[in-house]
Amino acid sequence: MRIPPLPPARTWPTYFPARLLPISPDRNMIRKAMGRKLLTNPILCDQFVRSMKIRQGEIVIESYAGTGALTRSLISGGNSVKEAENWLSQRSQEQVGMQGDNTTTTKGKGKSKKTYPIWIDDLPSSSKSDTNVQGKEVNIAERVELVEPKLVVASEGSLELLVRSFDHPSTSNSILSSIGRETSTDPYMRPVPVTKTPLNANLLLSHSTAYVWPTLPKILQDPLVSENLPIHDPTLPPGEECTKRSWEDPEPPITIVCQVPDSSIGEQLVSQWVGSAVGDPGQKRTWIWEWGRIRLALLCGRSLYDRIVAPPGSIIHCKLSILSQALFDIVPLPPYHHVLNVDKQSKMTKDRPLKAASIIPPSTEEPIGVPSNPPSSAHDIIKPMNGQRTLTYPLDFYPPITSAQRSIGTPLERPELLGIMLVPKLRSPILASQKDAWDFVMRRLFVRDTLTVKQGIPNLSFGAETLIEFIQGKNQFRGIPVDGGRVIRDLRVEEWLRIVDVFDQWAFKPDNLILDSGSADETSREVGQD
Repeated sequence: MRIPPLPPARTWPTYFPARLLPISPDRNMIRKAMGRKLLTNPILCDQFVRSMKIRQGEIVIESYAGTGALTRSLISGGNSVKEAENWLSQRSQEQVGMQGDNTTTTKGKGKSKKTYPIWIDDLPSSSKSDTNVQGKEVNIAERVELVEPKLVVASEGSLELLVRSFDHPSTSNSILSSIGRETSTDPYMRPVPVTKTPLNANLLLSHSTAYVWPTLPKILQDPLVSENLPIHDPTLPPGEECTKRSWEDPEPPITIVCQVPDSSIGEQLVSQWVGSAVGDPGQKRTWIWEWGRIRLALLCGRSLYDRIVAPPGSIIHCKLSILSQALFDIVPLPPYHHVLNVDKQSKMTKDRPLKAASIIPPSTEEPIGVPSNPPSSAHDIIKPMNGQRTLTYPLDFYPPITSAQRSIGTPLERPELLGIMLVPKLRSPILASQKDAWDFVMRRLFVRDTLTVKQGIPNLSFGAETLIEFIQGKNQFRGIPVDGGRVIRDLRVEEWLRIVDVFDQWAFKPDNLILDSGSADETSREVGQD
């Protein structure tokens, strides 16, 4: 790897001011990505990448790449610490060689021009004095086979971060620099630039943001990327189409990696990614799912993590929990720190007993319309959510939560970013034709999730209480019978399936189930669209 290591985390405010993080490719048309957090510690980055278990020929699209700490680990397959040691060692040897060269310029003749990286003076003179790693050691017991991805595309909205982190020229004719000035162009129709970098043959850069819905598909369609994707249908001419596959085909070696902004924008972003995976067997998919069941590896804030993994009965169990668990196999990744039954503000750091609010247990009937799924790649890396906890410090994340010198060495009660991987299931109980019904029913019932089903069902529409008979009865509706005394917060996926199926077939259901404003076109939706 020719990319130099990043400077110690304590110096990041000097080289990567926090004001650069929320910048958008188009400051006039695309919102800023507030609440961004980056993982700084290279050992934590390596642990995250190793836990992903990169496959042979893997293509990684990294959104919100930031300063490139995680990018460096991705390129090396989770071996960036060793690569940094090799780079520092080589630099030391070159310095020794220059000192022994009689033709070297003397001190009195002025300073040489400062070259990339601009933080060269802050790097340790040897690998043994690297101060960027705080209180951590590489787990020697973690003997996993390291596989380097075939290609990594680092997508970042802030051009200045790309210039500083990857030495990309910021000249006016740069392909990356041309985007921000096209203020009159529709951001959905505008091309997404992808360019090579001399730092590494397997690294591409893109001045773009996943905030705009078509960005990720356009990156996959770019010739620099598509020529590296495995050809799925050799009967088609070379190009993007021969790399696409149906949902039923084997998983493609493609992973979307994202350091999700810890804000409402980030939560809406992931919610839409999750919901977009709804589809029926044999149905042609949209968005990134045109390339098959692509994995999502996320570093997200505590609140988003807790909502995704929350089991039925927990206080934070919500619509996102149900959709995520119905559509994806969920795998925890480092940094680890799962909290069972966490509070709604995600401030708790210790487990507390999960006690169901319902006196009546769920039905033991065999569910109707809940398909079984074959093992996915998630089953190869599945780990329990409880038990493992990663020790982290303020400088392991940027910007740190504190700048006080006395607090820098104090361990965090819980990591600011938590890792998780979502692997799409082959089959799901959620039908594409009932997607709006699922959204409508869950939103209306979760308004007061401590009510029983019988108490909450009138919130769906006038006269909806008449549906209880069919929800409770043994019939051919999908899912399992749901007793009216069951508390909404405790409902499982197969119970929600029964409620939604009954509601969807109700002759008097509302004509308009769309609760959100905005375009219904899947190809042109933007998170937080005005």
